[in-house]
Parts: sequence; C-alpha cells; structure tokens
Amino acid sequence: MKRAYPTKFIASLRLSELPRPKWWGGWIRFIKSFEVLLFKVLEIFDLYRAQKSIIGIPSLATPGFTSLQAIVFNGTQEEVLGFKPRRLFHRILRGIPDLEFFERVKFQVSFSENNLRTIEGSSEARGFLHLQMPWQLPESSPRVSWVRLAPQGVETIFGKIPLGDYELLSAPVFFLNNNIESVIISDIDDTIKNSNIADTTTISSVLTGLFKGHYYQYEAIEGMAEFYQSLAVKNSLIIYVTSTPYALGPFLLKFLRDRNFPEGPVFMRWLGYGRFGHKWRTINRILSQVQNQKCLLIGDSGEQDLQIYRRICETANYGDKVNKILIRHVPGTPFQKSLHPRENFYSEISELKMQIESVLK
Repeated sequence: MKRAYPTKFIASLRLSELPRPKWWGGWIRFIKSFEVLLFKVLEIFDLYRAQKSIIGIPSLATPGFTSLQAIVFNGTQEEVLGFKPRRLFHRILRGIPDLEFFERVKFQVSFSENNLRTIEGSSEARGFLHLQMPWQLPESSPRVSWVRLAPQGVETIFGKIPLGDYELLSAPVFFLNNNIESVIISDIDDTIKNSNIADTTTISSVLTGLFKGHYYQYEAIEGMAEFYQSLAVKNSLIIYVTSTPYALGPFLLKFLRDRNFPEGPVFMRWLGYGRFGHKWRTINRILSQVQNQKCLLIGDSGEQDLQIYRRICETANYGDKVNKILIRHVPGTPFQKSLHPRENFYSEISELKMQIESVLK
C-alpha cells in the first residue's frame, strides 16, 4: 500500500518539531535521577567526576523561525570521537555513542548588536536538542552569528542537579536574509561523501559496527568540497539535510570540517523518524521561508532522494520555488528517468557544475 503524504505543508512552531517521549521517557528519567544522586555523592567525596560534552550543530535562522540544535554526550570530545566510553554498556556495544539524557542546556543567539535572545531546552530521552523558535529576523542581520551554549544541570524528579565538568563546542547560526541569492539544499551520503549505503546497511555490517565499532571514517567525493566552496562565496547558502542520526553528529561534523566543506546549517534525523518523512518535512519547512532566492536540490540515486524531491515539488505553495533537481548516479543503482525538465542526472562533477551554473547565471 502506497503511503500517503499531505499535499500541503502546515508549519506549526513549537519548542520542538519532534514527538514527545512516550512512557519509556518517564522511566528513563526516573532511573537517571538515582544515577545522578549516586554520582553526586561520589563527586562530593572526590571519588568520581563526570565528564560531558555539549556539541552544537550549525543551525538556521529565517524570516519566520530559528532552529537551534545540540547533542549531549557522556565523556570528553576526545573520548566521544575516539570511542572510549565510560559506561560498561557502551564498552560492549561500541557502535552506539553514549548520549546523555535529560540534560538542560541554555542557548544564546545574537541577531544584531542589541538583539540577544535566550532559550533553554532539554535533551529529554533522545540525547539531543532541536528547538524551533518563532524568532523573526530583524531588518538588518549578519550572514552568520554564533550560538553560545551553557549547561544548566540534569533534569531529575528532584529538580535540576549540576553534575560534573562540561566541554562545550559552540556552533554558528546562518541567516537566510536578503543577502542570500541562492539556497542549495544538499544530501550528504553518496552525494558529497562515499557511503556505499547498500553495502554498509547489511545485517553483517550492522552487527560488526555494533559490537566492534567502525569509527565512522568517511571519504569525500573528489572535487565536491572545492565546488561547494566556490558556490558559498557567491552568496549561496549551503544547507545539508541528511538521514544520518543525531547520535553520529560529531563524526559527520568532523568530516565536513576536515574535508574543508563550506559551513552551513546541518539537519540530521532522529531515529524515531523515517528517512522520507524527515527530509520531506525539513526541506518543506526551509522552502516556506525562501523568498526571492533561487533554490536547488542535490541528492543521489542510492536512496529515495529523487522520490522525496518530486513529492516536495508537488507540495502546494513551495514546490514551484525549486529551480532544479540534481541527482548523482551511484554506481550499481538503477538508472532513473526524468519526469520534468527541472530533473537532471549526473555522474561527473563537471556535469553538476554545468547544470548549477546554468541556474545561477
């Protein structure tokens, strides 16, 4: 049976676009409350001190809303990236990053010299925060600002309890204002990095990664970083929308930084959302704020990018804002046919450059 999706996207602004935790969230909070008390006693007697990391994710501010994102991990950033977990459970299952639940974090964003806004949120039972605030851009705003992060303690049934030492990694927030001439929404897996999704999602590879850990080392597609950099300096905003789960955020952000891809908002997936619904909802929400900018969608044939982009173009009010769809043919996948003049396929980066330049001229 074909799954039905709404033909009109309805934006509802609230602290989080994600479903609230179900009954198991309450149990996690209850158990964690006593864990926190135990560690607090050990901390008082100088027997143990918790180490945590709050890692900000590059976010987006638009004329209608502002997204703020962060992930909270148990351990220092070096331990997180090096898979040196502190808990026994995560030493056995090395492929599962050690997220911290019910951590409260304060965000501060500067929109202009005299415009500072503050909000608090909780990582709840997911280990990350994704707040979407109805903060409108002022008439004059910079191209990019920085989000300040501050820990507020652990939410327990006894109240907020500060625990341990924190390493903080702030993140930029990018402004979709009138200075932006084009918006390029790009997938990541098999679009700018070789992921071989078909080979890495088999049962054997998943089990190997779960128990042994595969350290999430990624290989960039040659020439893509340099090309994206050339687009970024031409007043283009690169927005990365990926099916990679939030738990793997540090590895993905490290890949983008180490391979010299231009910075831009990164929207990852919560494991409670399917790939199709996550990308469809996120891109529609971005397009709802696109005004006079040209918009391109870049993906690959390895998953459902073409089907998602087609569905987006069918969405009332927003679909017509898409100037071009560009799909990279991944070797070993079936060739796809174009159903609309804006749909284009490429195998070499030279073909991609030609198609994008035809739109941005």
